[in-house]
Amino acid sequence: MSKRLPRRGATLAKAIIEEYQPKSVEDMQNALKEIFGPMFEAMLNGEMENHLGYMSNERSEKDTANRRNGYTPKVLKTS
Repeated sequence: MSKRLPRRGATLAKAIIEEYQPKSVEDMQNALKEIFGPMFEAMLNGEMENHLGYMSNERSEKDTANRRNGYTPKVLKTS
């Protein structure tokens, strides 16, 4: 019987652990945020471009009144 090759997920998990060397659950959460954060941001930007029908900062005539106003820091006040 042949030896099973490691799956991509197992290889990726091993690389993440070797690179970040997490000592706690919080360390692992921070590592995953650093890895997946930019990926999710890129996916959301792509979804927005698809929804609006044009890329961010595009200056051409638009088919819709929807506009992108950019990014500003926001503070949420709760009571």
